[in-house]
Amino acid sequence: MFSRPTLPGAGRLRAVCAALVAVALAALLAACGGSDSDSSSGGGSAGGSSGDTSTLTIGVAGDPETLDPEFGQAQRANETLKNIYAQWTRYETADAGDGDLRADLSKPPVGEALESYRISRDGRTVTLTAREGFRLPSSGQLTADDMLYKTSRLLGLNAASVFDLNILGVTRPEQIRKVDDRTIELSLPQPSPIVGAMLRDQDAGLVDTELVRRNATGGDEWARAFVGRTGAPTGAYLIEDYQPGNQLVLRANPDYPEAPFFERVVLKVIPSADERAQLLRNGTIDIAADLTSDGITRLADADGVRVVSVPGLQQTQLGFVSDKAPFDDARVRQAIAAAIPYDSLRDNVLGGESSAPGVWPTQSVWYDDSIPSPYATDVEKARSLLAEAGVDNLTFDVEISDADADAEALAIPVQTALADIGVTMNIRKLNAAQFQENLGRRSAQAWIRSGMGPYVDDPYYMAFLTWMTRSVVNWYGYSNPVVDRAGAELARTLDEGKRRELASTIQRELANDVPMISLGEPNFRLPVREDIRGVLWEPDGLLTYRLLRR
Repeated sequence: MFSRPTLPGAGRLRAVCAALVAVALAALLAACGGSDSDSSSGGGSAGGSSGDTSTLTIGVAGDPETLDPEFGQAQRANETLKNIYAQWTRYETADAGDGDLRADLSKPPVGEALESYRISRDGRTVTLTAREGFRLPSSGQLTADDMLYKTSRLLGLNAASVFDLNILGVTRPEQIRKVDDRTIELSLPQPSPIVGAMLRDQDAGLVDTELVRRNATGGDEWARAFVGRTGAPTGAYLIEDYQPGNQLVLRANPDYPEAPFFERVVLKVIPSADERAQLLRNGTIDIAADLTSDGITRLADADGVRVVSVPGLQQTQLGFVSDKAPFDDARVRQAIAAAIPYDSLRDNVLGGESSAPGVWPTQSVWYDDSIPSPYATDVEKARSLLAEAGVDNLTFDVEISDADADAEALAIPVQTALADIGVTMNIRKLNAAQFQENLGRRSAQAWIRSGMGPYVDDPYYMAFLTWMTRSVVNWYGYSNPVVDRAGAELARTLDEGKRRELASTIQRELANDVPMISLGEPNFRLPVREDIRGVLWEPDGLLTYRLLRR
């Protein structure tokens, strides 16, 4: 899914008062002294943690918002869920150079908790077989009953994770049946090209069935309160200790098939971005997470630090609520797009490490570069479009989250550029919860949000998630019958050539309608100590701890 509400490179809360920062720093220093298809299982300095090479210490801005995989909503929660829950599948990896890795999107995902997933000749039956020897902490061998429990819990809670099955057309428990002790079947209403990719979403993580059942109550049959607070991990790392507001300590799962390099991973809460950067410089922590683009750029030349930088699929968007004035007129949206100084934003705000913006992520394998982009600076064109629309002295509010420093940093030069064409953009900074609520209600006129991008590089995923009238996160109020028809066709079309045509159709409509402006497509960037290797880039932009090494 989209990373919600922020992603690596997106800003976080600024420092609290100096006394609290000093206390947090002191505490840290003390603590640290077709035919049937079948996919099978794939397989310097001392650094942080005061020289303990078996422990990885990551400085983070705050706690994970939840430990329940059904409710992943934000980057810190999503990354934690990805690392403590076993996914059904995973991407294979390829060498990215300098000891790092990237997801190999040229190949279908392979099993993680699954031994295999098989798709029938007609594409409508998916057979999932548990990996022999894959053990859950409380009950041993993963079984069909465990897989059924996960899908029942997912559908029963009907929260964020339900998207993972709904996009495949699975909406009812009756579509899932047990075949034998290690096998279940999913019945799809139509073939889907993204079965394997959806089974690797962090929300799809398998839970420790016995532990969850033991903590269910009459009023909470799925143990939502317990799992959200305590977790029920099954992945490469289990929870050793959790002190909200201080740290989350993970330890390697002794039953996980591939032992991680690091025995422990400590997620240390350090609210100040400046303190996280300084602790990375002096080697107290191994990774400084949740920094702004500018903050990462300032670390690029620091001794003992390297910045991993990989072009990704994320965008920072200026979104318009296009079903109400003033942005119900496409000419007004096009005018705003023509007034934006894209090159300046790239060089002066995004550290120069950003792809040119597109209506579709330009690093996507489905991006059609033959379609003229609406994101070209042309101030006279902007003025002409406003005049054509009969709009004079336009004033509007744009909302940003106080936890998204990149959005704030981009909003200011955008505000200045629009003033040059006689448009007043008022910036309203809201707390993260209120900002997210307003997105869902579409109560704003416009908004800016970083970390907008797909977790699966697929045109149906993009259409279903974002651009169809009834899309899950259609925060734009966007509705176009051509896009809706193309999206519906993508849901059942497996032919790659036809899918490319449909993806291009959607992109042409977006380029004309401009329901949002991509202010830039910043690279996935992560500052780490120079001895840390094994950083894996995947489309979700979430770090995989089990592959990291010193």
